[in-house]
Amino acid sequence: MNEEQDRDRMPTGAVSTTNGPITGVEQNGVRCFKGVPFATARRFAKAISPVAWAEPRRCTSYGAYAPQPGHLDHADENACLSLNIWAPAEADRALPVLFFIHGGAFVTGGGADYDGSFLAAHGPAMIVTINYRLGPLGFLQLHRQGLAEANNLALQDALAALDWVRDNIVNFGGDPDAITLSGQSAGASLVIALATLPQAKGKFARALALSAPGRNIMSADHADNVARRVLDELDLAHDPAAIISVPLPKLFAAVERVGRRLADETEQGTVFGPVLDGSVIPREPRDVFADGSLRDIPLWLGSCRDEMAMFLKSTPPAAMIRTTERQVRTAFGDAGWCRLLSYYRATARLDEDPYEALLSDAFWHRPMADLARLHAAAGGAVWLSRFDHRPALEPFLSQGPTHGADNACLWAHLPNFVDRPILKREGGPMTPADIDVAARFQASLLRFVTSGAPDVAEAWPRFEPRSEPLAIFGQPFHIVPLNDGARARVWAELSAGNNDKMRETG
Repeated sequence: MNEEQDRDRMPTGAVSTTNGPITGVEQNGVRCFKGVPFATARRFAKAISPVAWAEPRRCTSYGAYAPQPGHLDHADENACLSLNIWAPAEADRALPVLFFIHGGAFVTGGGADYDGSFLAAHGPAMIVTINYRLGPLGFLQLHRQGLAEANNLALQDALAALDWVRDNIVNFGGDPDAITLSGQSAGASLVIALATLPQAKGKFARALALSAPGRNIMSADHADNVARRVLDELDLAHDPAAIISVPLPKLFAAVERVGRRLADETEQGTVFGPVLDGSVIPREPRDVFADGSLRDIPLWLGSCRDEMAMFLKSTPPAAMIRTTERQVRTAFGDAGWCRLLSYYRATARLDEDPYEALLSDAFWHRPMADLARLHAAAGGAVWLSRFDHRPALEPFLSQGPTHGADNACLWAHLPNFVDRPILKREGGPMTPADIDVAARFQASLLRFVTSGAPDVAEAWPRFEPRSEPLAIFGQPFHIVPLNDGARARVWAELSAGNNDKMRETG
């Protein structure tokens, strides 16, 4: 921030919270409170309320990052559970709240990468971003190894942040009964899981999940396998409790080595994610959507057209590449895989990688559509979208509308993309096309947060079993039938054949 911008920042008055009064800064009609502690936690223990304070606490800088690769040497793991609030200074009513959970493959990221001032001003709406524990500190399941509280800790962090917002947001001008759960990538997985928890019932009004991975939940057996391998890697199989004192660099290095082996040795291939543990997450989230328990919750599910491009071009290619192909081959056989790939090659756009497109459909697009079908069939209102615009910003400029392209436009401060300090990505000026698509995307989000629908029905119909409309964010914005074309027909034929075989062997 330059000196002129800094001079425009004025301190706010103190705002009361359940932990003590806080102050922030006001700029361009938006009050900002950063690094607000909502909880504290010892390693592998459930988060608890922080120690209260009496004097106003200055909340003008982002809090400590959750420990993660690249931020381990000076990490304060007990002080990373904080959130950030952007609140329009002048509002004539209690404003709806966007509660955002960041992504980062469950191991990186933080609320500091998302400046909500632009969205807050243009809503108007309250914008909240949170930190939660990452990697082994948030996702290593150790409750069966003697650390009774260590299961789904990151999800419990998010729930604690949601509870804090419910209890306090009215003091900032927000409406606690109009909270939208939202998240991208790993954060979208957490949103889907969080939305189905009995402890979260009645605490949010709608949900938005962008680029949720195909498997939103991990089995308890796989999580136990990961935990045992990490303990073995640290030579702690006979003393699991000693992991509490392992230095962070050593702990994260052991997890990385285990992760590389898991990618080749197991069907799931991934190390972390929400776990169906029977206690914090008592039921498979998709079953909760299917039985109608969330039919009163409007749901928006979105993805990017070329989701897998980023992961294919990583060095080495991400583990999900191998595991996704393996899962498709397991489901349909080698002949089914080859048939699919041949159809993708025959129908590829000039600028399309057929292999990437097949994997994107298998891992991202089709599971999101399946969840939309479940929610719609149960009587819920759901909207499905795909982001087809290529932002003029790396890595999207060279890789197309890959994973995160929609997120870059969602958080842009038109006419500029914003810096992402944790990801170490610089922002920059937007093209007219960027501005056009981003403005439409942001307007849809703010309309969803405010009304529960991203657009008027004529412009963007809700997802229905018979029509299955898919909104395309590109130039122009338009609606297409989801299951149209040869690719969809091949998937349907293979799936039907697979179901027939299962019935015959059942």
